[in-house]
Amino acid sequence: PCRLGSPRGVGMAMGMARHLLNTGLGNGYGSVGTPAPPPAPAAADTPAPAAAAESDSGLSFPADFPNSVKHFLLLGCVAMVVMAGVALFHNLSRAKMGAVHSLLFLAGATGGIGYFAMVTGLGVDLKTIDETPRVVFWARYATQVASQPLMLAAVGMVASMETAVLVPFIAEDVLLVMAGYLGSTTIAPMKYFWWLTSCFFTALIAVQLLSAARGGHAVLRNVAYGVVACLAAFQLLWLMGSEGTANLGLAPEVGWYVVVDIVLKLGLGLTLLLNYDAIVGKEDGGEAAASYV
Repeated sequence: PCRLGSPRGVGMAMGMARHLLNTGLGNGYGSVGTPAPPPAPAAADTPAPAAAAESDSGLSFPADFPNSVKHFLLLGCVAMVVMAGVALFHNLSRAKMGAVHSLLFLAGATGGIGYFAMVTGLGVDLKTIDETPRVVFWARYATQVASQPLMLAAVGMVASMETAVLVPFIAEDVLLVMAGYLGSTTIAPMKYFWWLTSCFFTALIAVQLLSAARGGHAVLRNVAYGVVACLAAFQLLWLMGSEGTANLGLAPEVGWYVVVDIVLKLGLGLTLLLNYDAIVGKEDGGEAAASYV
């Protein structure tokens, strides 16, 4: 027998220790013979809940939208910039800058800004509270509530509307757009109440505008008819598009909205601008003979 304190016992203990160090302690961690297991994946490799939720929504504009939608919005942006540029050029080339020219410039400029925002992906939401998920461009309403009253104000001034008529005429257009936006945030049947409210203000604007343009220049009457037709087309597109029954696909809806908006602002705006002096019957630098009482 070997005693622990004897030289032979100490030698045997040292040998056993060297053997354990060379072969490992059984679990293999930190040993020479058995390598340590690979480290656990870092926490950063696991996607965050917010990122996962964002990918689950399936909405990423403009990457996930059809090219036609982006092209239509870009076309609207370019058209509004052209409108603003032509109006600004004509205004600066006059002996005296006119209010109508300035309003048409601002209408084009605000429209261009709004379309550029939508091209870059701003102002779009996925409406999930309706029967089916629907894409709603709330930036469209922001653009309309800024640019459309400016356009109508220019037409009203050329039609010689009095201030008592012109101010509510512009306010009615603001209410028209606001009612449409409120309808886009709700579901049936309440959204159709807001749509009918918007239609009511459209009819009110049509009556006032056609009445003011009835005895005016032929170009002014044609512009007035065109404005009423465009406002009515917007209401039809609302009903058929994502905000209403969703019978129109996203690309056709956006495309028709852009086309009607181009006709309203670029087409009718330039018609009013280029025939301004003939309509009001004044020399260069004159203003529409509006009564401010």
